[in-house]
Amino acid sequence: MISLVPLRLEDGSGNILWQNPTPSSTNYCRPISFKFTKETSESIKLENNAINEEIRELIPTIIGNLEIHHNLYMTMIDGKVATVISNTSSAAVCNICLTPPSKMNDLDFVSKRPLRVDMYQYGLSSLHMWIRCMECILLISYNMDFKKWTARNSDKLLRDVKKNMTQEEFRERTGLLIDVVKQGFGTTNDGNTARRFFMDYELSAEITGINEDSIKRFAIILQAVSSGLQINLSNFREFCKETAILYVNLYPWYYMPSSVHKLLIHGADICGQYSFIPIASLSEEASEATNKDFRNLRLAHTRKIGRTQTNLDLIHNFLIS
Repeated sequence: MISLVPLRLEDGSGNILWQNPTPSSTNYCRPISFKFTKETSESIKLENNAINEEIRELIPTIIGNLEIHHNLYMTMIDGKVATVISNTSSAAVCNICLTPPSKMNDLDFVSKRPLRVDMYQYGLSSLHMWIRCMECILLISYNMDFKKWTARNSDKLLRDVKKNMTQEEFRERTGLLIDVVKQGFGTTNDGNTARRFFMDYELSAEITGINEDSIKRFAIILQAVSSGLQINLSNFREFCKETAILYVNLYPWYYMPSSVHKLLIHGADICGQYSFIPIASLSEEASEATNKDFRNLRLAHTRKIGRTQTNLDLIHNFLIS
């Protein structure tokens, strides 16, 4: 499903006539394409090309003597989609500077890499940033006993023991289900879990054994990009740089994940690309939240007599909601 969220209406002088008060809510999120097909690299590229073609062919809307021009930004995407449409070889490779995993912690190497600035247009995916940063901290915690990026042979047992202990302690002390596989799809690591994880950073540091200051810094950065307010880019860039240095000094053996690298190294530049609007307004959260509506609508408001009828009822319900 491809969705559209209106953000702002301005006059020719730049005066704001209307602004979406809840850009991360499903209230104004409307589907523009719905297909019952497997999400593959080929299908993603086809849809991306089709949407870009439609954007290029957009004509102004005429209402009386008013002429309304449209600017569309493809930011409600996740890491998988960004990797495919940017023609990056792997999700573990940064799609902006093409730094491979083994070089992520070499900040001097990273600083000299050429940048594909056209990749800034895809935004930060702030919802997924919460989840990926939490998962990064958890994975470091699981591997702390042997201090390696990957677990092999006997290290796997140490990792599994630490993981089970961490999961149990989070469940008992906070009620959070961390890294639990859900039957049929994904894990329990969602946006709400990640926010609670970083909200109580002191307890999270105590349970995981990760440096408290580093978790606190991640929490501040994530709150900044999700705040819905304009960010002081120079301060933000410096704070992210200091956090990256702290990370590689504390955990040089664990390669920084590409999503965390993107936030700390390129986050300020991406925010600068959209300086006219808070980066949080371009979050994919509204599109992701429709997944819950999708399940509820399919369960309670569709005919179950055939796949065509079910999907037809689904799209009708989305259009009238």
